[in-house]
Amino acid sequence: MEQLNKQQLILLALLVSFVTSIATGIITVSLMDQAPQGITQTINRVVEKTIERVVTVPAKQVAAVVTKETVVVKADDFIISAIEKNTGSVVRIKEIKGEGQSNFAGLGLVVSHDGLIASDISVAYRKTDSLGNAIAESYVGVFPDGRIFPLNIIYSDPSVGLIFFQVILQDKEKGAYRFKTPEFGQGELKLGQTVVALSGDDSSAVSTGIISNLVQKSESKQIEATTTLQITKELMAIKTDIRSTELVAGSILLNLQGEVIGQSAGSLSANRNTFVPIQKVLDVQRKITARATN
Repeated sequence: MEQLNKQQLILLALLVSFVTSIATGIITVSLMDQAPQGITQTINRVVEKTIERVVTVPAKQVAAVVTKETVVVKADDFIISAIEKNTGSVVRIKEIKGEGQSNFAGLGLVVSHDGLIASDISVAYRKTDSLGNAIAESYVGVFPDGRIFPLNIIYSDPSVGLIFFQVILQDKEKGAYRFKTPEFGQGELKLGQTVVALSGDDSSAVSTGIISNLVQKSESKQIEATTTLQITKELMAIKTDIRSTELVAGSILLNLQGEVIGQSAGSLSANRNTFVPIQKVLDVQRKITARATN
């Protein structure tokens, strides 16, 4: 050692260090192979975690991660949602008998923001005495919030089987009380489509079923400027398999989207489970509005 110069000493030190590191690596690998699996996993996890903290990825290299989540929706959820959306638009119509007595007559549907209510014509029909004189009738509407308002019959259409009431408000309530109108479903209906009926005399009752038949009326119309005839079909009634005993006059028919598609009314609804399409109801409602503005 004394005969070595400085350069040779440095080279000797590097050689010893190199040999020592190789030996240390061999011993470490041998010990890792002999160590239990749990210890090996712990060491690997620590190394991986350290790498995650130390290594940073440039912003340009970061890829967008899209997460797909499968949500299971039950039919019950649709039914419950449809009911909740429309209970505020259903009115219970009662006939006043005198001395504070009243009888349930049927259900009504709010079809305009000014308090126009549609119902089955059988709910309020003009009674006459033995001489044919009209007997005065008085009706009130019980709203979902518990408010009771007098109703005035303003229009009836026997051909469709509908009658319309107007809510009578006091001056202080005009513009202050808000009438809730539902969403109307005027799209194409399908046989076998699931439907929900809102009914009940004293409280809300719900029935579910399917559309069993679509009653249509065919008409031949001539295309303008030609001699060609075109057959068009008009939906007249919606038949369901809902038990008629579960329904009352004026019951409301909904689809699973919570849209009103019909109302139990008209001559075809003798069994209550046949409904007038909501389009028919809205057509009459537009006639009433147009007449009132003229």
